Amino acid sequence: MTITLVNPTLRGAKAGAALAPRPDSLEGAVIGLVSNGKTHAPGILQRVAQNLIESHGASEAVLMLKPTANLPAAPEEVEALAADVTAIIAAIGD
Repeated sequence: MTITLVNPTLRGAKAGAALAPRPDSLEGAVIGLVSNGKTHAPGILQRVAQNLIESHGASEAVLMLKPTANLPAAPEEVEALAADVTAIIAAIGD
């Protein structure tokens, strides 16, 4: 009997990969919130949105719901969201 061992870890980021620029302030910002498709993610993100608006001056939050946690968000949906918001937060919600 043969046993195949699979390494499930991701490789490190490519050399030279940079983090997205951060806004200096969230005052007046439109925040994109991406759900990972888990059951509780929309509720968690609604609370995050409320906090960002009430405590940090964000003007609006836009929620994008993925249909499942098993697949990434469609690139065209992410690009459309990124075009309309100041910053994007992706969240889990197990």
